Amino acid sequence: MTPSDKSLQKLLAAARQARPSAADGAAPFGFSTRVAALAFSAPSPAPSVFGRLALRAAAVAALLALGAVAANYTAIRGAFDDTAAGQATDDPVSEVVDLGS
Repeated sequence: MTPSDKSLQKLLAAARQARPSAADGAAPFGFSTRVAALAFSAPSPAPSVFGRLALRAAAVAALLALGAVAANYTAIRGAFDDTAAGQATDDPVSEVVDLGS
């Protein structure tokens, strides 16, 4: 056994012999308030460069996705029509020709 293992064994043996006390069940008065106050008072770390760039990239991707939906809104709306007229003009060439005239 290494010296740290012997120390660990002594510590575990002492913990087995300790008697539980009545005060072990509850935290002291105001403990949760102190913990919450310490957590909120700690200064938050500065955001990393990667995190800031990732948020900007996500915003740009969302704008591009919205732009793609807006540009293809008529095609999307036509895909969900239940009418036979929407299905009859399923030829992309005729749709482009109709847009030009």
